Amino acid sequence: MDKLTITSWPDWKDYTSFNQEQIGAIDLFNIEVPKEYAKIWKDVSMAVQIKKARTHKLSKDKMLECFKQLIKRPYFLTLLAEEYNCKNIAEVGTAEGLQFYSFAHYLQGKSGHIWSCDLRDVRNKTYTEKYARNSTFCLGGSKRLSEVIDEKIDLFYIDASHQKGAVLDDVKNLLNQQSENPVWIFDDFDERFGCYEDIRSLCEKNKNFMVYRVGDAASGNPNHQVVIFGRILL
Repeated sequence: MDKLTITSWPDWKDYTSFNQEQIGAIDLFNIEVPKEYAKIWKDVSMAVQIKKARTHKLSKDKMLECFKQLIKRPYFLTLLAEEYNCKNIAEVGTAEGLQFYSFAHYLQGKSGHIWSCDLRDVRNKTYTEKYARNSTFCLGGSKRLSEVIDEKIDLFYIDASHQKGAVLDDVKNLLNQQSENPVWIFDDFDERFGCYEDIRSLCEKNKNFMVYRVGDAASGNPNHQVVIFGRILL
């Protein structure tokens, strides 16, 4: 892919410095979120994030500062999908459905579909009917999801278990669903999570990747994501 400069592992030093990175023409810190995506965030995620911020005893000012970036993340990922013409999307880790519904909204009017799975169904039911035609929720893990998907996938979003080994299992389960030139996005690439080493090993092996900061989580901790471009090798 020639739309951005790929960061190769040997040259990658301090990922915490990647706080103003761009993907193609997209600057995730300066994007303006359309009102329909902002509404999805407020309806689906805001209460969850407030609870998390209170649990971690964030001040009101710090919480609001975190929210300024958190509200941009779902829309940013739809811009990334659009940048690489991704029409079929698979997500592992639906949770309340924030990214699930954001991708579904992006896919409206396109000939694509999003499939998502989780071990529990805790989706916000406000949007289930609205996006029923272009979205499928699967109760179960990535193995079950692989059995439900009936198209090749252009974009994978992995945001489920943070335990060591879980991300590699998710990737292994979905390898056969890869399109010719897919995009893989991995959330929570931070040393405090067990999945850090898994994602790092995928970067070392696959080389064509980008690390970027998406602001702070509602816990107050920094949050990074990884994008791997192309078919993954294990």
